[in-house]
Amino acid sequence: MFELIYIMIRVVLIYGVIFLTFRIMGKREIGELSIIDLIVFIMIAEISALSIEEVDKPFINTLFIIGMLIVLQKTLSYINLKNTKVRDKIEGTPSVIIANGEINYKEMRKQKYTFDDLMNQLRDKDIRSISEVDFAILEVGGTLSVFKKNETKISPLPVIISGEIIKDNFKYLDIDEERVRELLKAQGYDDFKKILYANYENDELYIIKLDASD
Repeated sequence: MFELIYIMIRVVLIYGVIFLTFRIMGKREIGELSIIDLIVFIMIAEISALSIEEVDKPFINTLFIIGMLIVLQKTLSYINLKNTKVRDKIEGTPSVIIANGEINYKEMRKQKYTFDDLMNQLRDKDIRSISEVDFAILEVGGTLSVFKKNETKISPLPVIISGEIIKDNFKYLDIDEERVRELLKAQGYDDFKKILYANYENDELYIIKLDASD
């Protein structure tokens, strides 16, 4: 009887610890979890299950391990926030499957992404034919972002993020790095490191300046 009560107490404590852990780690939809978040969630689930089953092991060990995972997750998240190159290496980058109405077969093969996968996800977006699609981007989490053809010229692929020029995107855009620098200077920006986000829209750059406090 005492052992059952002890297990019940542990379950309640584990529930509270996991609840607080997820609040600390921040709000994120399941489909938007990064690789780091997913690994931490899986490890916490496994550790919590073992803690409930192995009642002879000190509960403080469980708290210590979960605490380490929280610190590791927050540290890596901070590094990812500050360094786009590290973030790309750890979490990967979106893949352009359709660009300017043309299918990128090379990228599909690289991502092991079949034509059936593409058609299934397009139908989920109420797309009847590939002829309707201007851009389709396979996001890091596996979802497909789809942009239909229209008269406006707003690129779904930014040219600058967090002070870094995204050179890979230029092969899908009607602009090069030299032209981007010219447009930046025209708007009074000599250093792209001061820019949080820049996008090519209707032959101009839409710019969001980097917050000085970041």
